[in-house]
Amino acid sequence: MRSYNFQSNRQTGSALVVGLILLVAVTLMAVSSMNTASLDLIMSGNEQFHSRAFQSAEAGIEAALKTGNAFDTSKDFTLASEVTTGVGDDTYTFGVTRPTSGVPSPPPSGTSEGTFAAYYFRIASTGTSQRGAVSVNTQELYEVVKAGTEFTCQSAWSCSL
Repeated sequence: MRSYNFQSNRQTGSALVVGLILLVAVTLMAVSSMNTASLDLIMSGNEQFHSRAFQSAEAGIEAALKTGNAFDTSKDFTLASEVTTGVGDDTYTFGVTRPTSGVPSPPPSGTSEGTFAAYYFRIASTGTSQRGAVSVNTQELYEVVKAGTEFTCQSAWSCSL
């Protein structure tokens, strides 16, 4: 008959302690990974909303360019509008100003002096999206005309003397 000699009094439970320490370490790594993934998701969402605000501001500039009387040189004006783009909560506002108070600017140097003049316009458009994303875009343009003439425009691309 065999004799088994159990030495139960020498077992101290070290495997249990090592196992619990490894389990805590793996749990901490998993929680850290989840926090990093959540932060990455929030940052990419913010970038998306900023891009949507930029696109809304660009839509405001395009809308200003298509506005009928925005480029009339016969009067001083400031034109403003606010529009919802139809994409989520995205909106844009734009303003068209003529900082030169109706006086044509002199032509750029190197051109036919006294033959042409230019009317200066500034379009400022602000696009907004979710999470407070805001983008402000400015477009400046000149309407070149024959010197000494007034003109009216139906849009930035359709003018008549």
